[in-house]
Amino acid sequence: MLLGKKEFLAGVLVAALAGIAAFEPLSALASAKVSLTPEIVFSQQLGLFRELKPGSKALNASISESDFQSALGRVLLETGLLKSSDSDELEANGIIGPEQPKRTISRQNACETILRTVMFAWIQNSLPRPEEITSSASFKDWQPDAKYSPALDYAILAGLIQGGSDGRFRPDDNLKVKEALWLLKRLYDLVLANGGERRFSMFSDVPQDHSMTRPLINLLNAGAFDLTNLGRKLNGNGNIRVRDLGLVLKGILARQEKSGHIAQIERIMQSSGARRPATRQTLANMAAILAQATPHSETNLHILYSDVAPGSSLARALEVLAKAGIRLGYNNNRFAGNEQVSRFEALGVINRIVSELEPESPKVETSRTATSADMEAFITRLRSKRERVHRILNRS
Repeated sequence: MLLGKKEFLAGVLVAALAGIAAFEPLSALASAKVSLTPEIVFSQQLGLFRELKPGSKALNASISESDFQSALGRVLLETGLLKSSDSDELEANGIIGPEQPKRTISRQNACETILRTVMFAWIQNSLPRPEEITSSASFKDWQPDAKYSPALDYAILAGLIQGGSDGRFRPDDNLKVKEALWLLKRLYDLVLANGGERRFSMFSDVPQDHSMTRPLINLLNAGAFDLTNLGRKLNGNGNIRVRDLGLVLKGILARQEKSGHIAQIERIMQSSGARRPATRQTLANMAAILAQATPHSETNLHILYSDVAPGSSLARALEVLAKAGIRLGYNNNRFAGNEQVSRFEALGVINRIVSELEPESPKVETSRTATSADMEAFITRLRSKRERVHRILNRS
């Protein structure tokens, strides 16, 4: 992708790196046992390129300039940088020019568009602008215009722009869809990591004021959608397949590095039939595994379900959930284990369990006195954590 000389500025971008360093390019994730890469999940959630799948030929296709600009506008709208994703607003703010979009866009032109976006974000105080940046970025085959030098150094430091390992940029090559996604995802993460507004747009049928919006954001932050895509519309009253339910839970458990619990979820998926609609019994068995893996306060709640045999494996799972303060079934204590569960019900139960998870707050020096060694060590820790999660998934 797009890489210049590695050089670190003290302190100013530490918060941004926390959101960026945990992700790798598409090719690095190709062998991981995940259903969707972060970039493709991102594309589907924001409605950029909805039909993309891992290994799809479309990923290596050239992207048109109009499609790239449209996707960029969507990203800037979703981060609160723009009030509209229209090309007119992109042009009015100096991000794109008035020329008619071409059938393709080169890597150089795409990169310069991203750099103009960075400069626009500086003006809007949406990204921290270092007081001084000495331009040191260089490529064997491309020397950017001097006006882009500070933004390019910033973008390289933040992990937003990279080139090849041979030091080449290949400026005249057509930008590919997967490269566009890589750029846009990192721009999105960078703005949010620096306090950008995060609008919830994962599902088009779940508005901002919906009762499930906050639980869904909580699940998103816990990793519930790392491994599966439930579609552009949630269709919350529709059923959820065993496979999707299992992948939601596996995504959360992978974040917690619970390989043993992931294996238990996989066994239930296999025995229940991955393509079948999930029943309340399947939900109870899987949710109990998550509850056992997740730190939470316990209650003395004891529930006797009239249609659940005492001492059965299902009864034990329901007892685990009761201690976590969760009641399933109906008010007359009928469990109805064979009934299909809706997506709202399943995600609501899972949210009840993960809502007590403490968000990770890395203790990182964020002042301008942080040294490059501090930042290098921080990035190393993030990458090490990412690699452990991948190993867990591969072992499971």
